[in-house]
Amino acid sequence: MKFQKHIDYLLDNACTSIKFLVHRDFLHTPLDEPFMQKMRGEILEQENIKKHLACQHPDGWFGDELHGGEYGMERSIGTLLNAGIEKEHPAIQKGIQALITPEIASQHKNWFHGGDGLDAEGRGGNNAIVASILSWVGYDETYPILAEQIALSWEHVEAVCNYSSVDDFTKKGKNERYYKPFARFPGSNHIGLLNATQSWRSEERMEIAKTSMKHAYELMKDFDEFITFKKPKELGGSFVGPFNYNWQALKPINEEQLYQIINDPYNFQFAFWLGSISGVPDWVRQSDETYFVLADFLEKEDNVDVIPDRVFSAFRRVSGKEPNYRKRSAAKCDLTYALLRAIWNVVE
Repeated sequence: MKFQKHIDYLLDNACTSIKFLVHRDFLHTPLDEPFMQKMRGEILEQENIKKHLACQHPDGWFGDELHGGEYGMERSIGTLLNAGIEKEHPAIQKGIQALITPEIASQHKNWFHGGDGLDAEGRGGNNAIVASILSWVGYDETYPILAEQIALSWEHVEAVCNYSSVDDFTKKGKNERYYKPFARFPGSNHIGLLNATQSWRSEERMEIAKTSMKHAYELMKDFDEFITFKKPKELGGSFVGPFNYNWQALKPINEEQLYQIINDPYNFQFAFWLGSISGVPDWVRQSDETYFVLADFLEKEDNVDVIPDRVFSAFRRVSGKEPNYRKRSAAKCDLTYALLRAIWNVVE
């Protein structure tokens, strides 16, 4: 098996969550195996998982808000699922019911700053977050808010080939570049939702998606300006940050460029970049070169040591699964798993 020594290292040294994910996603171990069921119970006892479970209100809502913060609906449900907790778990199912029940959701901060404005012009705000969470648990894709956001996401993808430059869908203001009103151009919410759902797919649409993503990449790969969103006048007209896709992360890199990312002054650069290239759909990915560079980095015995502490701290906050870092092996396990996850379906 490819990367066998790294698989063995994780099975010998990692926390239960990572061990479970290795068996489920890499080794395809049947979930009904007794030891897999036992591990699922042990994951619930990890301190980092217990903190998210503890933030759930009696009515099912997680934390204080829909989007943002360390503990909230999006972050907590995502963390639990990504740790290996099954979508059928009572805590997750209760959270989903709270999310789609207006009488419950309205008792909490079921919105984020600018979310209404983003929704009003079809960019994707509060509704995009709700739809994403529902897609993670395989919710019925005919459910209104999910079906609506899937259709909207496809609109954004399909529109790309209408443009010949960034100026076709954005406007350069005095201090900001922002999307033109009702412009359609895919963000991370649109691509993520389409990646997680099936109802929109057909052979013809998959070809359109590939063509559109290649064109979007060509438009954006060397574009360095941040594109913001201007809320409609009736909602204040101020600027808010939309869920832009990291097109530059799709550019192939070499080893030297990888080390530049690792040592970037912005502590979170490596964590966010690695997250951006992990799980990129086949119809979006433009090159495999980066993944082979990561595979070589995985083979380096000192790969943990070359990452500055400030960068590793940020990486842990974004992608860490180990409950604590008292042992050096915990950091090694988090990095090894993250690298394997990024390259697994690309590097043979």
